[in-house]
Amino acid sequence: MRYLVLPMLVTALLGSTATARPPRDLDKETVISFAAGGGLRDWQPGPTGSNIVYVRDRTLNWYRVTLTGPCARDRALDTLTYTTDPNGTFDRFSRVSVARFPNQICGVTSIRTSAPPAGWPGGPRSHPRPAG
Repeated sequence: MRYLVLPMLVTALLGSTATARPPRDLDKETVISFAAGGGLRDWQPGPTGSNIVYVRDRTLNWYRVTLTGPCARDRALDTLTYTTDPNGTFDRFSRVSVARFPNQICGVTSIRTSAPPAGWPGGPRSHPRPAG
């Protein structure tokens, strides 16, 4: 029995390191693939007065999206809606609005890889996830 424990332990340790995700390059211009059908799971408005919104995709990666206007201001009140291309990609040709004001539509000018925003685990001054 002693001989079986060591190989299983080595296999478990090697398996856990092989599945670890490599670090992402931050602040890199990108697109979000597979965003259609609920692919953007969470969102958070950026700093007050900015046209920035942070979105998290289904793989739990965060992105800083710059909009053409202040379309997404209050996470507690609204559901973020967005368009994608026919392949389901969220890119600079996408449009964003909130469910409460569907006629106030903003274009996307930039999508950059990001660390979690303030108030999310791993973000600046991290504390528990905001309600909403």
